[in-house]
Amino acid sequence: MVCALIDRITKAIAEDKINGLVKVIQLGDKDILWFSITHNTGAAFSSFSGKTAALSVFTVIMLAALTIYFHKLKDKTMFTSVVFGMIVGGGLGNLYDRIVFGKVTDFINLFPFNFVFNAADVFVVIGAILLVISMLFEKKDKFDPADNLNDIMYGPPEPDTEDADE
Repeated sequence: MVCALIDRITKAIAEDKINGLVKVIQLGDKDILWFSITHNTGAAFSSFSGKTAALSVFTVIMLAALTIYFHKLKDKTMFTSVVFGMIVGGGLGNLYDRIVFGKVTDFINLFPFNFVFNAADVFVVIGAILLVISMLFEKKDKFDPADNLNDIMYGPPEPDTEDADE
């Protein structure tokens, strides 16, 4: 929820304070970071423009799936909690915009990217990257048949299911 709140606050400030183009960081004659308000009725890179209802339903389904997956995780850590919080919080931030306003407010421009984004997008992307990295590098308990060879070969006999003659 913290990420969704940060997203909502930054969008409200952007809508109130940004008028036109606001240059934040410039190196020589090259803009590195600047703010300008745009509204997006689609998803990332303006894909699916005008499909706000479908995107909202898809977002709800994905957030529900992520939440269920997270709650079923056996080895939760503070790191995985924060990462899932970033992804879900960012998703909720943009979902709120779609439901309440029918569009998402974007305002952050960063060189060399040719798209505008917001805090929710940052949370989702960074959270997803960290999640993938953690999944790639987490230690998994691997099954080694040699460790269990005696159990496999000489385990207890299967119970006899046939009726015994007396």
